[in-house]
Amino acid sequence: MFQLGFMRRFDPSYAEAKRRVDAGEIGKVVLVRSCTQDPRSTIESTLKFLPHSGGQFLDMCVHDLDLIRWFTGSNIRNVWAIGGVFEFDLCRELHDTDNAAAMVQCENGAMGFLFANRTHAAGCNVETEIVGTHGTLRIAPVGARNLLQVVDEHGARQEYYPDFMSRWHTAFLAEMQAFTDHIRTGTHPADLTVYDGTAVSEAAYRCKESFETGKMLPIR
Repeated sequence: MFQLGFMRRFDPSYAEAKRRVDAGEIGKVVLVRSCTQDPRSTIESTLKFLPHSGGQFLDMCVHDLDLIRWFTGSNIRNVWAIGGVFEFDLCRELHDTDNAAAMVQCENGAMGFLFANRTHAAGCNVETEIVGTHGTLRIAPVGARNLLQVVDEHGARQEYYPDFMSRWHTAFLAEMQAFTDHIRTGTHPADLTVYDGTAVSEAAYRCKESFETGKMLPIR
């Protein structure tokens, strides 16, 4: 029994967006834009993990690449990745980035754009936009951890989820529930297979290579 741990698929907002895409409510998907920002408050543990992480494209961007494949219903054909070291010299020593972006072309012609940032001051923030020929779906802003608005001498604001565990808490529970349901019923996950993980990992490795070489690269 195997189920890939791409928990965003189990988040209620993402699951609803996928349902609407599959129902044809926005026509053909033209572009998927995904932004992932990890909280600055957890940077110390992130820096300790960096030498073993495989790099930002593999550590963070696999989730964005999975969303692009999932919402477009297509494998990735070409990637062009860029990035830089804007704050943490350790990333430079590891030939890594602390801010990264990539353009993606899918086999069916759909496009993707992703951005990853390791030090978002407000907390954990993930935004996704799916643009179709007949409409657009946006999952943003979902950083607010509740409906409370704080108004004080600093102005009006909403507080973000402090870390990714709290942001994806519901999704993690739904993910585990789905897996145990498969075990109980003797069924298998139809769309979260080892092949999805392989495809996304391959695209992430090519993004890293594209960043290092400055070239647009096909997926082999």
